[in-house]
Amino acid sequence: MKKLKTSQKVVLAMGIIGVSIGIFGKYKTWEYMEYFPFFYSGMTMMWVAFLPQKKSCSNPFKRKAEQKS
Repeated sequence: MKKLKTSQKVVLAMGIIGVSIGIFGKYKTWEYMEYFPFFYSGMTMMWVAFLPQKKSCSNPFKRKAEQKS
């Protein structure tokens, strides 16, 4: 597993807390729209924490510089 930055660890922890609240709400028989946003946003945060942090991400709409020779 790769080493995470502090900001990634914070986002991952927030995601774990959100998923935990969502699971807790499901088993405490909350309404669907009361627990699902916590669960969904928590899962998204957990996924976002592991995205690559490269500065050279590809941008398909960026124009390539013309080479002068």
